[in-house]
Amino acid sequence: MFRWLPLAVAVLAVLTVLAVLAAGLTLPFPGHCADGAPPARSVHSARPASLPPSRVLFDEDLPPYAYRLSGEAHRARGIYPELTAEAFHRLGLRTALEPTPWARAMAELDAGRAGVCGLYSTGQRLLLHDFSSPLFEERLHLVVPVGSDMPEALAGPDGEPLAALRGMRLGVVRGWSYGDTLDAARTAGAFVAEEAGSEAQNMLKVAGGRLDGAIITREGAMWLQERLGLTRLVVVAPLPLAVLPVHLAFRRQAGQRELLRAFDAAIRDMRADGTYARIVERALDGQDGQ
Repeated sequence: MFRWLPLAVAVLAVLTVLAVLAAGLTLPFPGHCADGAPPARSVHSARPASLPPSRVLFDEDLPPYAYRLSGEAHRARGIYPELTAEAFHRLGLRTALEPTPWARAMAELDAGRAGVCGLYSTGQRLLLHDFSSPLFEERLHLVVPVGSDMPEALAGPDGEPLAALRGMRLGVVRGWSYGDTLDAARTAGAFVAEEAGSEAQNMLKVAGGRLDGAIITREGAMWLQERLGLTRLVVVAPLPLAVLPVHLAFRRQAGQRELLRAFDAAIRDMRADGTYARIVERALDGQDGQ
């Protein structure tokens, strides 16, 4: 009789599982908490089947969005690296997140050797790369010296876009796109663009009266005003010149569409549980990664 006991126990276990499944109940499989609750990682941000990228690059000089500190050559700080690190952690992926000069980042992206985070989706870029859903929204503003005439409206009386910029000498960052509309206005000569190596350089030129103004991201202008001591020297126009979403992008031939969709799901989960807002707030305060 006892010889049949193990078989009877096994049969009983199988019948129990079938009964539970038929009733629509959930068994406490490994990965569930003791109380049967699902693990912290959302089922919507499951790890993609494709291989993760070896590197994702960020601008090394665009605070507070992405930057590196002196002495931290390989550590990317700021809003975009922190959001990306958390999303990849939720996906169970290990990927190098590196700060690098923007021109080099774009060259690596175009060659398919790395992804880039913090990218605007222009018409030309959409032909070459796959993009995530918007990760963040940058607002590009006109920054002018204190005491300058601030345009009340950007469009002229005939509806001409960005008419208020006509004839102005404006600082831009070398190698950057400012979105299709501003790029087209620059090409058409709607304003005179003077290139510099960073937004900080342009802010200092505006404060010193060497430029009529500069096109700078809103959070970047606020960050630099405080840290460069320019609060009383420059003013940010209240109306944005453009509102542009930024994305994580890969060269299309890299075949990372599945990863991008999983990344989107992880970001949605982060927004829902409050993690996204906490990361952004910490980064704006300069406390990211600490």
